[in-house]
Amino acid sequence: MPSLGTVAKFLLVAYFVWLAFDLRLWAIRTYGKVIHEFDPWFNFRATEYLVDNGWAKFSTWYDDMSWYPLGRPVGTTIYPGLMVTSAAIFHSLNAIGIEVSINDVCVYIPAVFGSLTSMLTMGLAYEVSGSSTAAIASLGVMAIIPAHLMRSVGGGYDNESVAVAAIVGTFYLFARSLREGASAMWGVLTGLCYVYAVSAWGAYTFPLNMIGLSVFVALVAGHFSWKLYKAYSLFYVIGTLGAIQFPIVGMAPFRSMEQVMPLLVFFGLQLWAFVELSRPSLSDREFERYRQKVFGFAALAGAMAVFFLISAGYLGSFSSRVMALFVPHTRTGNPLVDSVSEHQATNPKQFWYFFHFTTYVAPIGFISLFFNINDVRIFAIVLSIFSYYFSQKMTRLVLLLSPSAAVLSGIIISGVLEWAWGQFFSEEETPTPISTDEDKKEEETPKKKKKEKKKKDVNPLEIFNINNLPASGRKLVAMLAVVVLVLSVWVFFMHCLTMAEHLSEPQVVVSARDRDGSRIIIDDYREAYWWLRDNTPEDSRVLAWWDYGYQINGIAKRTTIADGNTWNFEHIALLAKTLISSEEVAYNNARHLADYVLVLTSRFAGLYSDDLAKMPQLALIAGNVYPEIQYDVDRQGFFTDREGNATPAAKRSLIYKLTYFGRNDDIQLKHFEEVYTSKYSMVRIYKVINPAKRTPFGEYAPELKLGQFKKA
Repeated sequence: MPSLGTVAKFLLVAYFVWLAFDLRLWAIRTYGKVIHEFDPWFNFRATEYLVDNGWAKFSTWYDDMSWYPLGRPVGTTIYPGLMVTSAAIFHSLNAIGIEVSINDVCVYIPAVFGSLTSMLTMGLAYEVSGSSTAAIASLGVMAIIPAHLMRSVGGGYDNESVAVAAIVGTFYLFARSLREGASAMWGVLTGLCYVYAVSAWGAYTFPLNMIGLSVFVALVAGHFSWKLYKAYSLFYVIGTLGAIQFPIVGMAPFRSMEQVMPLLVFFGLQLWAFVELSRPSLSDREFERYRQKVFGFAALAGAMAVFFLISAGYLGSFSSRVMALFVPHTRTGNPLVDSVSEHQATNPKQFWYFFHFTTYVAPIGFISLFFNINDVRIFAIVLSIFSYYFSQKMTRLVLLLSPSAAVLSGIIISGVLEWAWGQFFSEEETPTPISTDEDKKEEETPKKKKKEKKKKDVNPLEIFNINNLPASGRKLVAMLAVVVLVLSVWVFFMHCLTMAEHLSEPQVVVSARDRDGSRIIIDDYREAYWWLRDNTPEDSRVLAWWDYGYQINGIAKRTTIADGNTWNFEHIALLAKTLISSEEVAYNNARHLADYVLVLTSRFAGLYSDDLAKMPQLALIAGNVYPEIQYDVDRQGFFTDREGNATPAAKRSLIYKLTYFGRNDDIQLKHFEEVYTSKYSMVRIYKVINPAKRTPFGEYAPELKLGQFKKA
């Protein structure tokens, strides 16, 4: 019969798993089953296409409703893991009689995988600490930490919602494969889980490099073992063979500079294993000399090979995005990429919002990893260092720090609780270090332990030499520590509840408060898209800034000029030039591209992140392709403040006129006709008068003057 402690732990695990799921449903309870933001609408549309047409057509899908008049090859340029997962769940549930819509599946996927990620973090924490208490505490932290919540709320149907689970799963399985006596199965599972991570998100290089680097550090530290060899070799071979099956990856594992290091580690590990075979026949001194000669020659040959491959163009240089993570002030040279907020460096204040009290607790847990170093802890150390480093460099990468923060915090939380429990309920008057689950097994055979002189894990609190205090002093410290911990966890929990509400705002639907404090749901965006869907011909083309392309495709079911894929800078620059040019110049472009023009005018509802607010960035993007814009006025020349006061260049622009038409008697339109303004005036739609005859698909009209991007 299970003990009371076992039952309590099981109930805690069940509660935290439920909490992880329930906390992510705030948006669904408030707004309904709504797909959020921008990119998720592309993912939803792609999933619909997969469900309706099957894998064969999906894998060769060329989308002719986006990037008019060029279109876009979708099937070979995306990571399909999210779509395949959702389609599989949809078909499986309906096959067993549970009728669900694909929308429902897509809305709930992030919450389900949020719970799964939390459980996998628990497994990783157990492998690192050896303590079930630390594992459960880590589960609790990961279930609610805002750094993970921001990409896993219900409706946030983005790649990260499943990819983070795959990445943490890869970490857990690799750590599990390093356990003494682990079978080859764990290495195989690690490779397969990594393949799933590759299918889901472009950041698959992160787990690849973290595992590769940790193995390199282990070798340098003299921690070679056959279990390490087996674990990494199986992971790398299976993972790489699986990764190259995806068209978007191709041969990048062998040609991309970002993935060369794990490849070199793989070859180095094979060489190390080959050298190790000679150890029994050589003395320690002879073996060391032999190893130095072999690796010296291998290093020289490897350096020459890399130099040759780079010179021959086989190995490319680091991408500008990767360079920006290591070289200060490095920009991509593409203002379109540099302008995206999630690509900016993380503001130090954001760490408190996303991690709260773990910013103080996790560093102590990190220090504790250096006691009783083993392969798993080396991996945890490497992962923690680089996760923190990358999270500083790019706001989007804060997400990758959440597993490490949860594991390290869980170690300290369990350390405090177990140590405090020992002070009050231990029969011994003298202190003893807190035992992990594995240590308890060893305590059953103390004589064997003495013979082997096996080191015991050190409780993190022993860093502070608290056990040197007398028993009464330790009890007082224990009581204060528990009180402080409980209060800190409670404040952290309440902070996470607040952040969950904030991070669950879908953006495509906006909420506000009435004078009496009641919530008002403003649905202007979707209502505008629905108007397009219901009141325009099916083949209508809609010109709007690229931010809204996915939503127009997904909700309005209409053809767009550009979207968040941003694969063609010159095309987006043409769009930007059209919007910031005078009506006459803009019309000469618009009539060859679109039948309708949609502008975001949310400033009339008190939200100032609309198209006019983006005008300086539009000018910068257009100016990198069309010099006349750069020479006419600089980017600050296109500016409108919150009161509507605009610079001369801004007043001349089409986007300004479409925003203020009907509100400013001085503004008259000649080539555009207003056809729709949303309830709260957040969206306005205009019809292009007398659009030009369409050119064949894939061809620009000769009248459109395309520029050439000049990298800054």
